[in-house]
Amino acid sequence: MTTRHLLPVALAGIIGTLGGLSAAPAQPAVKPPIVKPTESKPSDPPPITFFVAVGETNACGSGCSGWIAADGKIDLAAAQRLRKLLAQLGRRKLPIFLHSGGGSVLGAIELGRLIRSRNIEVSVAQTIPAGCNRNQLRDKSCETLKRSGQDLVSELDLSAAMCNSACVLVLSGGAVRSVPPWVRLGVHAIGIDLGKTAIRGAAIAAATRAANSRIVEFLHDMGINKALFDTSNSVPHESTRFLERDELVRFGIDTRGFGETRWRFVEKPNALIAKGFFAHTGETDLSHPEALLRLNCGAGKALRLTFARERNNLIGVGLRPLRITVNGLRVDLPNATWSGKIEMRTAALWPNVIDSADDKSAIEISGFDPERDDEPQARIMLNMAGFSAAYAKLRKACEESLSADSGCGAGDLSPRCMPEALRTGPAVPSTAGGQTAWPSR
Repeated sequence: MTTRHLLPVALAGIIGTLGGLSAAPAQPAVKPPIVKPTESKPSDPPPITFFVAVGETNACGSGCSGWIAADGKIDLAAAQRLRKLLAQLGRRKLPIFLHSGGGSVLGAIELGRLIRSRNIEVSVAQTIPAGCNRNQLRDKSCETLKRSGQDLVSELDLSAAMCNSACVLVLSGGAVRSVPPWVRLGVHAIGIDLGKTAIRGAAIAAATRAANSRIVEFLHDMGINKALFDTSNSVPHESTRFLERDELVRFGIDTRGFGETRWRFVEKPNALIAKGFFAHTGETDLSHPEALLRLNCGAGKALRLTFARERNNLIGVGLRPLRITVNGLRVDLPNATWSGKIEMRTAALWPNVIDSADDKSAIEISGFDPERDDEPQARIMLNMAGFSAAYAKLRKACEESLSADSGCGAGDLSPRCMPEALRTGPAVPSTAGGQTAWPSR
């Protein structure tokens, strides 16, 4: 199991084009040469479009049910299109969620400055309109819908969220910036797409210096540490380096000490619900580890809980206890396994044990930061936003699968339909009212 498989994550790279120039340091400002426009190839993503999306309560954050979706390749006219939409919105102020593979450096800088001038919050996620096939979001009908000018009923999806190259500059323009757990931003030095520009030789070096100078100036104005540029510029243009959460904090991109996603149902390849989060810990080499809670169908009527988190130092981790409490029900996860630098713990739930949990419940995780076991911050509190709807879908999927496989109906607790571990394993006593939540071995 790799980091990418914990939660479908978006990994992106910083490569911006100045007409045909792609992004990186600053030296003397040189007026960039005029670059002749070139036609886009059929495979190129369409120019970035902005549309208003509306979702369920708290879909885009606490008290947020509407946002501006920004989807596509950043071009020189991007700021003009956003400015037009903002004028139509009037006093209606919405956050922006970016999903872009990058594009023009100058277009991204102008767009970022516009966003900052309007004091707009910015994050990263893909917006899926209800009228689009999520597997064919670039087809003509979906693109037409996104450019219709209508408010579109939509959902935010982190599974393919992307903010490549020049998109990182746009993100930097946010008055408030947030990068969801497990979403990665990729960086590298700028380069030239020789197929899209007429400049050659010394003009390329001059244009690169000019673009880099503009980038450094812009990042400084946005309050971003120059270390972001230095890190990007140290990576060859043909490669991509994905920023860790600690780097997002150090560079000033997202300085939060804690962040979490909503519970989300994933139907394929296997039905599950998942929630990602990160939290500041006392660890020095990985002070903002990202983690994941996942529920999926288990054996028989059981559900299986998986807890996973990033670790740099795995010495002694398997001996450290970890406890999850939901609605007063305690879950002890004493044993850990590893896949690379990912620590994983699993447990099987008693049937129907968390049926009473809803969106107003809370999850407490004790032992997330063993170095602070005697301090309040050692306990992580997570909300249950989105849980009810996601869990209902999961239970239905599990019951349909079980019924198809064995003929066991919903709620059937007969020996035939209960896994052996749940029928015979002793239960862990709860700290709340003597209830039990999990089998123990």
